Amino acid sequence: MFANCIICRSLLCLFALLMAASACSGATLGDAAPSAVSNTSASGHGEWAMEGYSLARDRATADDIEPPLRVRQEFAVGGDTQHGSPVGVARGLLFVEGAGKLHVLALESGDEQWVFNLAGTFLSPAVAGNRVFVRAESGEEGYIFALEADSGLKLWQFKFPYVGSTYGDFGGHVTSPVVAEGLVLVGASRSLYALDAETGEQRWMFDTHDPVASSATVAGSNVYLTDFTRLYAIDLETGEESWSFGYGTMSLFFAPVIIGDAVIVTSFDTVYALDRRSGDVVWARSVAGGEDLVPSAAAGDHVYVKTSQRLYALDRQNGDLVWSYQAGDFVSLPTVAGGQIYVVTRAGGRGQLRALRLSDGQEMWQIEEARLANAAPVAAGARVYVRTVDCSVLVFAS
Repeated sequence: MFANCIICRSLLCLFALLMAASACSGATLGDAAPSAVSNTSASGHGEWAMEGYSLARDRATADDIEPPLRVRQEFAVGGDTQHGSPVGVARGLLFVEGAGKLHVLALESGDEQWVFNLAGTFLSPAVAGNRVFVRAESGEEGYIFALEADSGLKLWQFKFPYVGSTYGDFGGHVTSPVVAEGLVLVGASRSLYALDAETGEQRWMFDTHDPVASSATVAGSNVYLTDFTRLYAIDLETGEESWSFGYGTMSLFFAPVIIGDAVIVTSFDTVYALDRRSGDVVWARSVAGGEDLVPSAAAGDHVYVKTSQRLYALDRQNGDLVWSYQAGDFVSLPTVAGGQIYVVTRAGGRGQLRALRLSDGQEMWQIEEARLANAAPVAAGARVYVRTVDCSVLVFAS
């Protein structure tokens, strides 16, 4: 077990960065025959089908969205959306979290197609085929639901035996789902579950040493997941451990990011690049002057990490610092779209959407909008989607 001082420091890290990382009563809407589920929830061109965009959680899209941008559309949903998960875009639909609900709207018309009642926040929808998988949690109960994406019909639900942890209820909560090779991968308490995407039946379960601290990332034949002090590589087919990294003094609270053959994780102010097949350390770099870091994105020659106020670009080959960008009070997780990076920032009590140049981090464009929430932007179909604090989603385009 790790020392109390590590828990305290990590708690501070989490609460400072939680809004950047952009329980349960679900209404039974009726039975339906299973529909086809694709092998992956990785987004295609013009979609953002899951948190982090792809199985690699790299937040790097194929859309090249060049600034300047302006508001082209606004979607209104009910309830407080200030602290919800980033939106999803797939199948011509917008999946957006409201107050205790998942709202699904048509992108073209803006009309609401259906709504599903879910307690809790950070629902983190993941769309695969004609299904949307969404987490929900309240008190000591946690679930994952499979819904028909076009209608909202509930196909199955899975209730986790345990959620949360004994560390002040910190860690171990139901994680953002990811779908790969017909499996829905989601963590709860001290376990990672692999559920059959068609039926919801448990295919395998992997137990971690400490409460689960991150959502899963997938590359090749492995699933990657962290608890408080370890990164695990788990065989996607069997659920057996391939390797693990870290223990004791590590602080691994956020989902790893994959780029090529490297797994990117952070512990306190240090970034590690590990060989994703063996777990060997390729390089390690300390940055941020002692501030806690979050693995954030990866694209081209760079990997990106952030603190609550600063975004760093590191050379993917050796971890050397390429550039850094500092916001006044807050900087969100980034979205890479072509030659630019979009972030939501907060400065002077107001929110901004900014575009930074990929090569050197120089600001290319920004628009100030006091209504912007701290949730990370989403890029899909040549548009950038940003949540507001007053129950809306703003859509920016060139």
